[in-house]
Amino acid sequence: MLRRRIDLTDAAHRNHEPSFLQESFMAHPRISSQTSIRELYAALAGADAAQGTVAASAVAAGMGVSLLMMVAALPTTRVGSIDDRKALTGATRALLDLQRQLAATIDVETTSRLVAAREMLQSSETQRTAREAAIQVALRAAADVPLEVMRLSAHGLKNCQIVAVHGCRAASTDVELAVALLRAGLVGARSSLELKLTSLTDAGYTQAVVHEIARLSEEGSTAATAAESSLRVPPA
Repeated sequence: MLRRRIDLTDAAHRNHEPSFLQESFMAHPRISSQTSIRELYAALAGADAAQGTVAASAVAAGMGVSLLMMVAALPTTRVGSIDDRKALTGATRALLDLQRQLAATIDVETTSRLVAAREMLQSSETQRTAREAAIQVALRAAADVPLEVMRLSAHGLKNCQIVAVHGCRAASTDVELAVALLRAGLVGARSSLELKLTSLTDAGYTQAVVHEIARLSEEGSTAATAAESSLRVPPA
């Protein structure tokens, strides 16, 4: 299972070299966890937004996590039991960690590394080989960002199931929205990741990521379905 930590930011819609490395990126402000809502909207609308799809996916998943935290903190639980409260307390701890990690995916930076690799000398065969290797390392690091968002979104969907089972039934619509947002985060990150894989030449790494994508997609789908089933009001 792939577990290499991300260290770079995604550049949306730039998954094929050389368009992925366009110099115009550097002229546009980056999206970060400190970006205001209005600035985020404007950045995502820009044709040269430096993160785009993956940043939007992380934000969507983060909003879903926040809704789950709100429901878990409500004084009323599903049946008012100690088990309900223990389960929701545990979910809250996990959700706080997910929220922090999702924000971190927005703050990492990949573009400069890609640009630096592209600008390497290529006068000789040795230099060209080194340049291509550096580009591949940078592209692989960039691919780690949506993969991490997928993992975090899948974990969030598992917590949806816990909150759906033990949370206040009057807040069911909030949990339903959280499921939709986390599902959007997972699907959006998956779309970006699959496109990035087409630029990578390491067949072993690519195949491992493909398997990870399938596993996370299945886990997320199963958890989302279970959460939605728990929210359905039983017949009278």
